[in-house]
Amino acid sequence: MAKKTRNTVQLGFFVTIAIILFMVAAYLIGSYESMFSSALRISSVFHNVSGLQAGNNVRYSGINVGIVESLVILDDTTVQVNMKLDKKLQPFIKKDAVASIGSDGLVGSMLVNINPGKGKSTAVENGDIIPSYSRVGTNELLNTLGKTNENIELITNDLLLITKQIIKGKGTIALLLQDSQLADGLRQSVANLQATSNYLSASGRQLENIIAQVDQGDGLLSQLLYDTTVIDNLNTSISQIDTVADQLEPFLLELQQSANDISASSATLRATLEALNAGEGPAGAMLRDTAAANNLRQTLENLNEGTARFSENMEALQHNFLFRRYFKKQAKEKEKAGQEP
Repeated sequence: MAKKTRNTVQLGFFVTIAIILFMVAAYLIGSYESMFSSALRISSVFHNVSGLQAGNNVRYSGINVGIVESLVILDDTTVQVNMKLDKKLQPFIKKDAVASIGSDGLVGSMLVNINPGKGKSTAVENGDIIPSYSRVGTNELLNTLGKTNENIELITNDLLLITKQIIKGKGTIALLLQDSQLADGLRQSVANLQATSNYLSASGRQLENIIAQVDQGDGLLSQLLYDTTVIDNLNTSISQIDTVADQLEPFLLELQQSANDISASSATLRATLEALNAGEGPAGAMLRDTAAANNLRQTLENLNEGTARFSENMEALQHNFLFRRYFKKQAKEKEKAGQEP
């Protein structure tokens, strides 16, 4: 009887332990699956899930926050991943959060990583679809690496060919390496270019100094640009020059009249000389006197030279800025007088 009781107690003890273990396992599994707490369900759409399965972990900023509830194929290029997350994390997950598929370590199972967004969006709600980001897969990386290796091989072959041509003395580079005269010319060109650059730099600094002096009010150029007194003085000088020109106008008239008189006298004298050469009049006898003829010839030459110099002076006066206005005025009056009937 005692043995039977002991067996019954042992059986009850083991049954109790089994029930406790079952309840603990059920609780742990339920906690993992969020069966005993309110859940937040959101989704994201991917073109390639890379072997992701229902039940894989979902991490937010590296923390496990839920599981993959299901995968739904929308069409031949997109798959919707439905996730079940802890409701407590809803205020922290924003609508601009980005989901991506990764792996738990190098050879671990696949999982979904949710990274916080950079904006100031509102919190997600139940049933929202957040943006996704597809990382480059291993196969794509290997394919890209293979193409890169092929390109490197082609570049290496080209470099070897170029090196052989340089060693054989073919091409411009080989000529630069082997021809000392060409190298010296190139070196001189670089030196000249450097000198030109230095000269331009120095000129630029001088120009900056001049501009700075002008801005500071130093120098004649600054006074001409900013000092109104200089402009007023210049205008006053121009007015005075105009006044002097007006005052010289009578003198110029007299000078012009004198020139006309001299011209008339020259014509008269020329006629007289022609008569003398022809032997006409009492003065014809003077032609027989060589001394008197020489004196008269010298006098005429001096008179002609003086007339030429006077004409040159008159021409210079016409181009002088002091008398230019007067002569222009005289020319206009003559032109106006010629147009009148």
